[in-house]
Amino acid sequence: MMNAAALVLLTLSAPAIASPDAVTPEVATANVWLEQLDTKNWNESWEGTGKLFQSNLTQEQWLKTAQAVREPLGAVLSRHILGVTKTTSLPGAPDGEYGVLTYSAAFMNKASAVETVVLARDGAQWKIVGYFIR
Repeated sequence: MMNAAALVLLTLSAPAIASPDAVTPEVATANVWLEQLDTKNWNESWEGTGKLFQSNLTQEQWLKTAQAVREPLGAVLSRHILGVTKTTSLPGAPDGEYGVLTYSAAFMNKASAVETVVLARDGAQWKIVGYFIR
């Protein structure tokens, strides 16, 4: 299974901080993807991930992992973006264009959580390459 924590819980080099209120293409992509998780569309959410994600986690592994992590939390009650960080490098990943988004979320069974979504530019599109919740 993918060492997910190593992919996202990292020190970013030379990040650019964007306004969390701006609905940029990467924020829009992350929001749609999180909605897929919220509605338990696990397979659809896997299809929205990038090569880096898919090379480390099969669709079946993602399905099991997503269900195990998200279902116990219950329904999402609220979610607010806290920050957007852009960088060109992540430890353990090839150089590229990345966005690291953090959200404050509340769920039915967890009043306070922080979600982190990592995206990579894939041509003209942004793709999810990491997701973590604590």
